[in-house]
Amino acid sequence: MSLNLINKKNIYGVSVTPDIGIEVAQIDYEKGILLNYLSKPFEFDTKMQNTSFDLDIFKEVLHDALLEIGAPQGSEIILTLPTAIFNVKDWPASMDTAQIINNIEDEIAENPLFQNEMDEPIYDWKTMPNSTIQFNKIVYTALNKSLVTEIAIQIQDLKYKLVAIDTSLNACLNALIYSNRVEVDRDTVWVMLVVENNCCRIVTMQGRIYVDCIEEKINIGKVLEDAENYDVVVNAVRSILKNTPSSMLYVLSKTDLISAKILADKLQYKSQIVHMEANMYASEPLLELAPSIAPEAGKLVSLDVVGAAIRKDYGDNSVAQFNMFNKLLGDIYTSQVPPVFKGIELSIENMLKYGIAIAIVLFVAAFSMLFIINKAMVNQDAKLQKINEDIAAIDKFLEENKDISSNKFSEPDEIKSGLIENKHIYSYYTIVGTEIPKKLWLTSLDIGQHITITGQADNLESVYSFYRNIKDYNPSSEIKLQKLGLAGKSIGNKEFSEIEGDTPDTDSILTSLNADFYEFRISDIAESAKKPEKTESNDNLPNNLEPIEE
Repeated sequence: MSLNLINKKNIYGVSVTPDIGIEVAQIDYEKGILLNYLSKPFEFDTKMQNTSFDLDIFKEVLHDALLEIGAPQGSEIILTLPTAIFNVKDWPASMDTAQIINNIEDEIAENPLFQNEMDEPIYDWKTMPNSTIQFNKIVYTALNKSLVTEIAIQIQDLKYKLVAIDTSLNACLNALIYSNRVEVDRDTVWVMLVVENNCCRIVTMQGRIYVDCIEEKINIGKVLEDAENYDVVVNAVRSILKNTPSSMLYVLSKTDLISAKILADKLQYKSQIVHMEANMYASEPLLELAPSIAPEAGKLVSLDVVGAAIRKDYGDNSVAQFNMFNKLLGDIYTSQVPPVFKGIELSIENMLKYGIAIAIVLFVAAFSMLFIINKAMVNQDAKLQKINEDIAAIDKFLEENKDISSNKFSEPDEIKSGLIENKHIYSYYTIVGTEIPKKLWLTSLDIGQHITITGQADNLESVYSFYRNIKDYNPSSEIKLQKLGLAGKSIGNKEFSEIEGDTPDTDSILTSLNADFYEFRISDIAESAKKPEKTESNDNLPNNLEPIEE
């Protein structure tokens, strides 16, 4: 049974791989598991990558492979093709995009693969992040345009969606890093030697970034002895490796004619040499396999098809996502690629995704509005209930007092009643208003159930006289002279009812204490606070004025 239902995305990597044929794979990117894999034999001339395909056979084999693996029509296809041209160039940073494109096209035109006018190239290029102020490091790759166009048309005819076409060299590098076959820090410089049936590529890397790429054509084959094939490779790369120092040499063989382990033993390099078999000599699968895939079949899985299958999810980890399926193809590209609006691809998948997102937002907004409206209605109901309760209380009051008439109200009687009930208060107001001695003024007056009067005077006689006038009005009251002292220098909380002894000399007191007036408080509210100890102010008063007890 096909495992494509396990993966939420119908994304399939397809590769045209030397010595294998056409591969189709599906990968669980997050878990690193090969979910589905199938390979079909497909013969092509690796020495003529730009025109090597019999397109009719290619379409037939690809169709059979996709049907057999269970890829539903409409699935996304990412294709890896053998590398034809792959170059790294340092060009002046002052060059604009148009000048860079002109340089790329001029260099491609000089390549023997595109000497024929019928062989128009399709290319893609990227600027590397390790560019400098003086130079931009440009990486570009190219394939035959007519080949790519026909492949795109065939995939469209098969009712599948072509998303990207990458070059095998870049796909291999991505697969190596993804499968943890090579781990390097971003600042580490290392060299990857890739051996194929017709060439060797020495790729200098800084972490995951391309620094340089040198291609050496080789002529190896089954007609030669093994030793001769290895000598051809060693002789082709010896001088290049000698002049390309790094912290590590990674030997990768993609041809069944060369074992990476044997080749690594024959090479001389100043740094560590690591090898990997990407051919029939592989001893273990590249990734963890799903139960339906046999271990022997898993060993055949190429780096090319793994790089294709992970491409869409691997984008954030790659510094060079090449795509030969681009605008240079013209109508065939624009007819298959959805329009873009403000940076958003208007594909069916995206439209569905954004449609669901908008629906969720609208649902949440509607639910929030309903919640707010419901809460407001509850608050209004509470306010209405309170109003009804107030109306009921008023109706009850009116019912209980319906017999009361304004004719029963007598203004003179109410005034007389008020005067009788508040006679005590009115009398005190009268005394305060008529019995204030000269050179005495009040600062506060509280007349009600209790009496509290505070004020100031410039002599003691006025204070005593005012207190006696109030006390004489109601001798039985509890009113007392509770405080008497110079302003800012209180005599203390002492109760006075009468004065004994000689009357102090006001002028001499004020002069001796350098004060302008006295402060007093008369009240019938008993003080509970503890009487203060004698202060310096008390000692300065003549005869140390003492409270007079009743």
